[in-house]
Amino acid sequence: MEVIGDIVCKVTEDNVKIIDSYKITSKSKMIELLYTIQYKHPECKSFKRSYRSLIGEWRCHNILYRLSIEKDRTKDVDLDAYPNWLYKLIYWIIGI
Repeated sequence: MEVIGDIVCKVTEDNVKIIDSYKITSKSKMIELLYTIQYKHPECKSFKRSYRSLIGEWRCHNILYRLSIEKDRTKDVDLDAYPNWLYKLIYWIIGI
C-alpha cells in the first residue's frame, strides 16, 4: 500500500487499486492522481489504457456507490490493465 496525498492505493504490474475512490468526484483530481501514480510506477500496464477509459471505470464505480449498489465492492476501484470487453463497454456507457 502507498499513500499519495491523502489517498491510499496499491499498485501492481497489472492493476491500480484506489482505496475509498468514491471520495474523489472531481475529474481533474482523478487525472492528477492517475498521472502521479503513472509517474511513480511506469511499469504498471494499467496505463496502457487511455485516461478516458480509466476515468470512465472510476466514475462508474462512483455512480454505483452513490446508488448504494454493492457499496463494499464499489467504494474502491481496481483499474485492471486488461478488463473484460463487456466491462469496458459498461464503464464507457455509465462513466461518461
